Amino acid sequence: MHFKWPSEDYDQQAELIAQQLKQAKNVFCIAHPFSDGDALGSQLALYHFCKATGKNCYCLNFEPLPEQLSWLEGSEFLTDTLPEDMDFDLGFLMETTEARRMGDRVAFFERAKVTIHLDHHVNVTGLGKENLIDDKASSTCEILYNILEKTGVELNLQCCEALYVGIMTDTGNFRYNNSTPRAHEIVARLIEKGLVVDEIFKKVYETTNYNRVVIHGTAMSRTARHCNGKLVTSWLSLDDFIRTGSKEVDSDGCIRNISVIKGIEVAILFKEVEGGKVKISFRSTGKVDVMEISRRFNGGGHRLAAGAQVEGNLDSVMREVIEMVSQTIEQGDY
Repeated sequence: MHFKWPSEDYDQQAELIAQQLKQAKNVFCIAHPFSDGDALGSQLALYHFCKATGKNCYCLNFEPLPEQLSWLEGSEFLTDTLPEDMDFDLGFLMETTEARRMGDRVAFFERAKVTIHLDHHVNVTGLGKENLIDDKASSTCEILYNILEKTGVELNLQCCEALYVGIMTDTGNFRYNNSTPRAHEIVARLIEKGLVVDEIFKKVYETTNYNRVVIHGTAMSRTARHCNGKLVTSWLSLDDFIRTGSKEVDSDGCIRNISVIKGIEVAILFKEVEGGKVKISFRSTGKVDVMEISRRFNGGGHRLAAGAQVEGNLDSVMREVIEMVSQTIEQGDY
């Protein structure tokens, strides 16, 4: 069941989860692979809430963090294991649309007495015993805030900072149409706690490393136009990461550089990754539903931003996807 804020059903579900959280002693949380601001922000916000209220909280994370997020307090406590001798009252799944995205992490989720799934994507089936899925929310951090608010506990600065980063990044620094009145209302309350928002912005958007700049430049130099300029694409190979000394996490945000080209309808970035797979990032300027396109490749996301990962070599995957998206654009089959 999905919930819409504001509503009585939403309030009742948020209250139920809040009470379970207040009563819990041992908690853990999982988010989708390769954390973004909302995934990591929701995990660390829960961690700081639990720490402040005398609970144990383990944040499971299995990949390197983007540099622009790794400064968040609590990141140093991320782990890829759970204590074998501990019984967990609650297990939270944050910002994950489908169980298959978790891979082997599903086994961790099953260790909790009660599992809770929080998400804001479209057409998500709740994977927990309790679920709070609201596809009108700006972010999972917004949903988590609504739950934490129900506990009546004063949120500390570290918790507020993590929530703010999640909402800020998932709304594109409040530029996207998911920047709802509720999102702004929550952010206003977080800022009242003493957040220095210009410093947070600089850390997230204006701090980077040399390798990241070089790999972004490589992707930008390969930008190609299709469909009379309505579709633009670029790509990165494993050799590019080796040659530049970059990691895959350094390429986060590359798609943004080409998705702002005037006159386009869709931008696609292809990234070759280990294991004979290719990651595909889709962005739409408004007309094309790239979430529906990504689903044809077993992906998902939002109408304007989506992704998928497929098996195959880079060249063949690019040809297949470009041909399919080109047909969609030319036929106007949005």
